Amino acid sequence: MTDLVRHHASTTMTSSNTKTVLPMNRRKVARAFKMRGLAVQASALDAMLNVLRRESPSSCHEILQAVLDEIHERSSSKNSRNNMVVTKRLLAQVVADMSRDAKDLTEESLQLLDAFDTPRLNYDNMRKQWTLLLQEERRSLLAEAHHKPDMFAQRYALVRQRILRQDLFRPKLVTADGRHAGSSSNNADGSSATTNSITHAITPVESLLGRSGVKFLLGMIVQVEEGRYYLEDHTAQVPLDLSHASVLTDGFISENCIVLVEGELIDGVLVVHRLGNPIVESRSEAIDAIGIQSTDIFQSVSTVSELEKLRQQEAQHGPEGMFVILSDVHLDKPGVMDKLQLLFEGYQHFDPLPVFVLMGDFCSSVTGASSQEGMKVLMGCFEELANVIASFPKLAQDGRFVFVPGPNDPGALGGVLPRPPLPPFFTNSVRSKVSHALFVSNPCRIRFFSRELVFFRQNLVHTLRRNCILPPNHVAAAAAAAATSALEDNEEDSNTPKNKSHNNFVQHAVKTIMDQGHLCPVSSASCPIYWQYDHALRMYPLPDAVILGDCVDQFFETYAECDAINPGSFSEDFNFVVYRPTAEIIQDEDDNEGGTSGQVRSDVEFSQIE
Repeated sequence: MTDLVRHHASTTMTSSNTKTVLPMNRRKVARAFKMRGLAVQASALDAMLNVLRRESPSSCHEILQAVLDEIHERSSSKNSRNNMVVTKRLLAQVVADMSRDAKDLTEESLQLLDAFDTPRLNYDNMRKQWTLLLQEERRSLLAEAHHKPDMFAQRYALVRQRILRQDLFRPKLVTADGRHAGSSSNNADGSSATTNSITHAITPVESLLGRSGVKFLLGMIVQVEEGRYYLEDHTAQVPLDLSHASVLTDGFISENCIVLVEGELIDGVLVVHRLGNPIVESRSEAIDAIGIQSTDIFQSVSTVSELEKLRQQEAQHGPEGMFVILSDVHLDKPGVMDKLQLLFEGYQHFDPLPVFVLMGDFCSSVTGASSQEGMKVLMGCFEELANVIASFPKLAQDGRFVFVPGPNDPGALGGVLPRPPLPPFFTNSVRSKVSHALFVSNPCRIRFFSRELVFFRQNLVHTLRRNCILPPNHVAAAAAAAATSALEDNEEDSNTPKNKSHNNFVQHAVKTIMDQGHLCPVSSASCPIYWQYDHALRMYPLPDAVILGDCVDQFFETYAECDAINPGSFSEDFNFVVYRPTAEIIQDEDDNEGGTSGQVRSDVEFSQIE
């Protein structure tokens, strides 16, 4: 289609007194709308004529038909008759969308969501309905007492509904002859083949009394009294005997984790035979169950047709996008500024420019930023960083820089999550010299086309290991790997993340947060959370990627179609990660029409500045 005038909607829709001879007059344009079954307001008709006046007479008919096609498509996707009336506002939106080029699409593909602005996904167990609560009652950092049990109840409800939809816990239909539906099938030779139709029922804790035998339960591990753990669900709680329990799944088991338990009640105590983390559910499976409208926390893609258009744009422009991610950027440490300058110099000529994500701590001293002298040092460091970025005019003008605070950065109260952005008091120099400097919360979320990315700076692996109440699987293998790693340390390739002794523990940590659907499933004493903002740390549905800024070595794991990435410590070895969320899109073999239902593959590149 001929390029439309590149003006914003407000500029495009302004009235004009310029009298240009058009190949079609006002009556012909109104008739064209009518032929499509569209009623057009007088103001919208004037605006359409104004658009056509700006184009060459030979292309006016083609542009009008393209605009009518787009309006008709949008109107037919709605069920309201009001959408058949073309308003000036609707026409402005259509013209603005059709006037965007590749640069506009790339810029609009990036959307940031602060933890304190994240809507809460609510599940009504009685009605079996999902609701995305956008405008709840005013939340507060100083919540009331009843918000704490509500926080845990919401976590439990999200896990319970997904467990009850698993085949293992979903009752089978019974046919007229008493067999379970789908329990048998005929082979090619006419013989009968029996499939596994065994299902288990989740027993509420309050139903254990008076019922003997082994039961399956789903609950949260809590410590009601010192050194004594209980299993609690939405009905009651029961003390646990974990002395003979075996962990069936990978991952850490800690206080406030939700677990599946197999055991029996003996003398008022639930003797646990086996337990493990809940069954994970991929992002695509969760969205199919919930619906796209209830999972659109960014409020950008509310219908399937809009998602399809976004994926078409993603297939065309997504592979060009990349994120350069750094963690532990200690600005006060010698050599860090010089390495940052080399980094920016290497990427200044990229088109499009990458998104730079810098994660804290931004000060090497734990208490340095809290003292008066430390505050001056940190302000000076950010001013020096602003000057470094400003020395590259293209980066300062068009580059996007996202700053995620670390555990010891100023601005938070006692390490409570989620952490607010760095205060402007420290960062005014960067804000004034860098056009697109974004100071966000920890954690935060970024939408890149249809991909959802979560950024979280926390020493999570050590936190989960420290709070583990039962040894995870493969502990012996991890110990053996640590001994082997010490002998083979000199033989490792420089491009491969080092210290293999952490590999098993990293896998356990990644699986734990994915299975739990929460970024920090440990006790409140170990990781305090604002009760009314706990939903900002939940991951249901799972995102497409979780970038964990951790103090361990670099790692990249994929679990349940979700990438987990640690960029490593920039201040120690000047390591960083280049992440391409949509590096490649592979079309399905049965997609003969060139649709967008293919598989999206990401790409991770571990890098280091020498």
